[in-house]
Amino acid sequence: MTIADLDSGQRATIKRIDLSHPSSFRVIEYGFTPGQEIEIINKSIFNDPLAVSLRGALIAIRRNDAKCIEVML
Repeated sequence: MTIADLDSGQRATIKRIDLSHPSSFRVIEYGFTPGQEIEIINKSIFNDPLAVSLRGALIAIRRNDAKCIEVML
């Protein structure tokens, strides 16, 4: 399961980042690292971008980028 699969209001813990994905290093620079708790705050009208709460910050992330972040509920 990835962040892109979560619904608004769901919380999860980051399990791993798929380093073979082209955006993997970008999302790591944003602070998406294994063990961090995230919450989906809102999804835009076509589910892109997603508003994610991470470490007290609100981050907008593209759905394609979110697909490289695996989570567990």
